Amino acid sequence: MTVAKLEPTAFKLVGEVKFNKTRSHRYELKITWKQPAKKIAMVITNYPGHSDGIVMDLTTMLVVNRVSSLGYDGVVMVNLFSKLGLKANPKGLIEGADSVTDQVILLEANEVAQIIIATGSFPKLNVMAKKRQAQIISSIKKAGFEKKLALLCDSSGKLAHPLAAKVRKQWILTEKDMAIDK
Repeated sequence: MTVAKLEPTAFKLVGEVKFNKTRSHRYELKITWKQPAKKIAMVITNYPGHSDGIVMDLTTMLVVNRVSSLGYDGVVMVNLFSKLGLKANPKGLIEGADSVTDQVILLEANEVAQIIIATGSFPKLNVMAKKRQAQIISSIKKAGFEKKLALLCDSSGKLAHPLAAKVRKQWILTEKDMAIDK
C-alpha cells in the first residue's frame, strides 16, 4: 500500500461584526475568505439572525456559499432593520433601525463591487419593510451607487431571500426594476 502525501489547502476566513454599544443592533457582518479581499459584495436582507462572527445561522452560510460561487472575495451582510431579535417581535420594526444603520450601509456601499437586495417577499407583505427598502435604495442611488445595485431573483423572476429553496443552489441577479413592485 502506497501512502499519498496530502497537501492541505490553506485559507484564512476573517469575520468582522459591527454592533452598537448595547449589542441590540447588528449593523454589519463582514466575512472575507481571500486576503486581501479586493472584490466584495454587499447583501441586504431583512433583519439580523443569530450570526455574530463565530456562530453562523443558515442565512449567513447560504449567503457566503453563493457569494463565493459568484467569484467574490468576501461579503458584507447588512439589513433593512438592524435591531436584533425582530423575528420574535415583528412590532419591533418601529424601532428596527437607528441613525447608524443607514450610515454603515452607505459607507460600505462605497467599498463594495456589487450591492445585492435579497429581501424576498417581506417588503411586499409588510408596509414598514417596503418603506424601509425604498429608503435604502433611494439613499444608495443618491450616493451614486445605482450601477452597483442588483436584485436576487428566483428562476421565474420573483424576488427572493437567500433562504428560499429556489435560490439555495444558484443565484440569479438582475439589475432591472429597482422599484421592486413585483
